[in-house]
Amino acid sequence: MDRSAVSQVTYEADLVLWLEQQAQLLRAGKFDELDVDHIIEELEATVRADRRELAAHLEHIVAYLLSLQVRPLRKAHYWRCKLADARFGMELLIDDSPSLVSEVAELAARRYGKARRRAVWETRLPESVFPAELPYSTAQLLDDEFDQSCLSDQGL
Repeated sequence: MDRSAVSQVTYEADLVLWLEQQAQLLRAGKFDELDVDHIIEELEATVRADRRELAAHLEHIVAYLLSLQVRPLRKAHYWRCKLADARFGMELLIDDSPSLVSEVAELAARRYGKARRRAVWETRLPESVFPAELPYSTAQLLDDEFDQSCLSDQGL
């Protein structure tokens, strides 16, 4: 099916086709035909989605760091693999949107409670074993080399 031959579709009817048509209108310079209100909605939704994705990666990173911190020998390989996966996902996102680095500290702090609960579930240890506040800096969260083996050197 030739999508360019399809008549204008509404935002509500088919989002992908609508996005393709809006891109074609932009390329053609037909600015008066654009659905500006919905374009703004989609742009804002994309920003929110990227922040949510970053926050989810950070939640996992923190949970696995906490798990490695309190149980360095139990399931260490598993937690390091999961930590690497979360960092890889975060790295891909930040490669596309480097400005997100400035939000790492705030998002990690905001999601710390959930990360702590995840670590409680993962380790089956009481919540009181884990720090009340986020114990990692932005640099540590972003550092692929930082894991439990680094923690003992820093007194965490």
